[in-house]
Amino acid sequence: MKETLENIMLMGLGAMVMTSERANDLKDELLKKGEEAYKHGQELNEELKHKINEKMKESVTINISKSELTKDELVDKINELSEEDKKEIMKLLRAKKNA
Repeated sequence: MKETLENIMLMGLGAMVMTSERANDLKDELLKKGEEAYKHGQELNEELKHKINEKMKESVTINISKSELTKDELVDKINELSEEDKKEIMKLLRAKKNA
């Protein structure tokens, strides 16, 4: 009887230790999976931003005819553009000026 009671207590202690070890292993695995998911999400976000920028560049067209617009009208048209489009136009104008 004493031996059986001792075995039951030792099994309970073993179960506690095993549970603790498995919990630590599970915690480490969850942390690893979470970090991987976070990094993958960042990569997908960057890829999406790049694709959106490319699509925006493809879809933006500006048709300017010198005889149709006055300087004031041109300024109004430029003011309607997004900041990114304005920066792109400035790059093109600088490149043309330096060429």
